[in-house]
Amino acid sequence: MLPSSLYSTMRLLARPQLSWNPQVMTGDDEHALQMSGVIPPLFRASTQDDESVAQMVALLDAQDALPAARRLHDWAMATAAVRPGDQVVDLGSGTGTLSRELAGLVTPGASTDGPMGWVTGVEPNARLRALAASRAESNGIPNVSFIHGLAGALPFADSSVDLVWCERVLQHLNDPQAAIDDIARVLRPGGRAVLLDADQGTRLISDLEPDIASAFVRASLTAIANPYSARHIPAQIRRAGLVLDPDVGSSAFIFSSEMLLRTQVLQRAAEDGIEYGNLARDVAEAVLRTVRAAADRGDAFAAITVFGFVARKPDPRGRRNAP
Repeated sequence: MLPSSLYSTMRLLARPQLSWNPQVMTGDDEHALQMSGVIPPLFRASTQDDESVAQMVALLDAQDALPAARRLHDWAMATAAVRPGDQVVDLGSGTGTLSRELAGLVTPGASTDGPMGWVTGVEPNARLRALAASRAESNGIPNVSFIHGLAGALPFADSSVDLVWCERVLQHLNDPQAAIDDIARVLRPGGRAVLLDADQGTRLISDLEPDIASAFVRASLTAIANPYSARHIPAQIRRAGLVLDPDVGSSAFIFSSEMLLRTQVLQRAAEDGIEYGNLARDVAEAVLRTVRAAADRGDAFAAITVFGFVARKPDPRGRRNAP
């Protein structure tokens, strides 16, 4: 429990000290961040320091290994009918875990003569992109490549892609509508888009009083461009001219005590709250002590719900791109 004296020290102005575009940080903004000693938020193209990259990789790998992620991925792959021969774009491919899996799904079986599918991972962070390519090579996967690109400006021709996979990307964008509009542009008629994203309004941290947990979360969210992403996706799909499947998936991603200690995800949230949300340092440190003590006992956990949407580009010929 937090000392009651700390309740009054919450300073939640919810206004960042610096502003930047999550997709492209200008040289002036990056220099200002360096001079101020502020650590840039994770999952930005410009985030290249060793500590932040290691945290991004640890967090992505931990999330990809969650049973909840496996269930949501299985649902999305079945609903979108990923199949041999598909030309796939993995937008925001990170370390390439899903790109490698999708590459296996678009490869024809030994008994079939169909065309070889291909997966192109689009990742603006050069260090994550290099790691993804290295992992694909070490796993002997021939039909996947990784390129630089930005959501909203995909380097593909109109109507050239069968499937776009976009997972936990929209929450980091100032203009998610532009990203979905561009996904619609590159999809072939009948093509499918898989949009998986979190809604930070569902975040839960155990062992904290609800008002303290809510205040801590609100402060840390100021570093996220689009924290309530999932709730807006259905309307954004419609505005992009795509058709939303009626079945919406969801899965609660649970961080166990061991994962909280290993990934340091709450430490980074606290840093973001201090730097960008004006969270008092003594409050942040008290929160971390409380949760860390519970994690050391094996009692702590944190959770967030990720929602899944499958959208389709209308085919004027009236055919639906499904088995």
